[in-house]
Amino acid sequence: MREPLMPMVAYETDVRDGARWVGHPTQPHGWFSITHIAVRVASLPPEHRLRFLQTLPDELLPDPARRPTHVDHDQPRSDDPFVLASEQFRVAAEDMERDLCFEMAYATVSAAAQIVARHDAASALSATNHLARIVRQLGETATAEEMYQQVAEEADQRGFPCVAGYALGGLGNLAIMRGNRPAQLQLFSRALAVARLDSPLESVARWGLMNHALAMNSLADALLHGWRVYDLSASDEERAGVLHNLASVALRAHFITEALAGLEGALRLAKTARVWLSVAATAAEAAGRGGRISLLMTLEEGGRRHGGAPIPFEHGQWLLGLAQGWTMLGGLEAAERFTREARDLALRHEFHELSFRAEELLSQIITPVKKAPLATDTFPSWENLSESTKTGLTRLSTVAA
Repeated sequence: MREPLMPMVAYETDVRDGARWVGHPTQPHGWFSITHIAVRVASLPPEHRLRFLQTLPDELLPDPARRPTHVDHDQPRSDDPFVLASEQFRVAAEDMERDLCFEMAYATVSAAAQIVARHDAASALSATNHLARIVRQLGETATAEEMYQQVAEEADQRGFPCVAGYALGGLGNLAIMRGNRPAQLQLFSRALAVARLDSPLESVARWGLMNHALAMNSLADALLHGWRVYDLSASDEERAGVLHNLASVALRAHFITEALAGLEGALRLAKTARVWLSVAATAAEAAGRGGRISLLMTLEEGGRRHGGAPIPFEHGQWLLGLAQGWTMLGGLEAAERFTREARDLALRHEFHELSFRAEELLSQIITPVKKAPLATDTFPSWENLSESTKTGLTRLSTVAA
């Protein structure tokens, strides 16, 4: 397992681009204090930890009513003080992730896992799922895979299906990053099979199945899973992600107006760099197909503001999206520049599908051939859509407005 950095080293790593914190509502030294305390608690002998936790002021940690994403939703919430403290540290770590302070988040969750290890196995395994998600976002896919696989196997053996389901979802996300569609379908289907109805895990599983349906050009299935995820979403950030994927469905089916409406709605809802860049990648392609050069320029400018964010996969998606948009609009010089940047980044981090797409686009730019019309024959025309599919597409414009 990846070793965490010491709190000060983690802090220095996360804030090396100090310019991005100017005017930011959260200052990174606040996260450092929490990371330092979490590591301090974990370093104490187990018999001394509770007394130290009881000395902490209430306002230091997040509201105890909040819970981190990866918990065992099948079980009632524990009142064990170590479980509660571990969850509070992990909630703070999720806030760090949103601010792209991944090393401090990793150190904090590592400490939280140690604090709870002797008290609740499901909580400890959930913390390991959380750690895997952090390293996945950092592009360390092999480490993330090892951690998710460990949790999936152990949680299944111990009878924690929800925890195992989250690990399967994490492995499914890795399959998406690697372009392994059969594995993606299998892993998210297994996650859905163990998810309770209306649970957060159902949302995770259906999101992965929506993404798979999108990749397979299955418009009806993508809309079916996607709107279910949207209705289960509890935050604007989650809704932004769902609108992005639903708009991608519309774009792939060549319903450009509906796609652009959904994408612009998702951009308005997106708060984090990770989500914004991912949405902007698709919006750039849609802008090219829709002749929206002003939107494409806005997306380029907006993405530069997130240039220092340590999220290589989303940054590569954004670069390739810009390249596709400029290619469609005839701006081949800009398209080639963005494509080369995307390809080089993808090769460094072994994002195989992304690097393949960049190489393919680069060859088209360097040796242009007469463009064939965009293929739409895999999708029916509007007149031939089912009523439920028409409703799903129309809802996209309505919700995004």
